[in-house]
Amino acid sequence: MASSSAASSPGPKKETARIVVLPDPRPNASPAVQMKKTQPLITMPESTPQSAPLTVATKDTSAMVDAIPMPLCWTLLGVSTVILIIQIWNYFS
Repeated sequence: MASSSAASSPGPKKETARIVVLPDPRPNASPAVQMKKTQPLITMPESTPQSAPLTVATKDTSAMVDAIPMPLCWTLLGVSTVILIIQIWNYFS
């Protein structure tokens, strides 16, 4: 009979639990701390922004790129392609 009543209810069975909340313990009254022997805080001096002259050196990167031989670029591309194909082959096998 219990199984038929559980099957006929459309939603989940509601369960509740009772949780006891404990009151916060009161801290013991400790004497106030007197800071008589401490040093005063040090104030930071005002900083003035210093501007240094900027010199920007321009490089001619097109001359560096043109210095690389074209067959070397194609060889590196071919080797990296072969390595990629081998890695994909090993992944699927």
